[in-house]
Amino acid sequence: MPSYRIPNDARVRESLHRIFSTRPMVDSQRRLKALVEKDMKGDEKYRVGEPRLRVLAIESGLVNLEIRCRDTPEMRSLVKCPVCGERLKKVRNMTVYGGTVTLGYRCERCKYWTGLRRRVPTRYVFTRRS
Repeated sequence: MPSYRIPNDARVRESLHRIFSTRPMVDSQRRLKALVEKDMKGDEKYRVGEPRLRVLAIESGLVNLEIRCRDTPEMRSLVKCPVCGERLKKVRNMTVYGGTVTLGYRCERCKYWTGLRRRVPTRYVFTRRS
């Protein structure tokens, strides 16, 4: 049996609220994870995964997310957002001849975007909403 427990979503959101009430910005996802686990530390040891924490922070509405990316030479179509898991929308443009061409993809929830050359998220910066 593991020596830690997994907290429910409400407890993680409360911890995020306490963290962002004292600091305006957290400069990485790993740092945010460490702060949340330190905040929830008590009688029991709680652990939370980085992707789950990122999605809960986006859904909570407490933070603005800045996504820093790098380009890859891979040209592949995307269906799911690599940041939040939401379905991506195609960004299309009309041609001179009346057809349409796909320019890239965009996520409505977290504002991730990519062109035909795929952008891979490398760092997440969380800032408190005013």
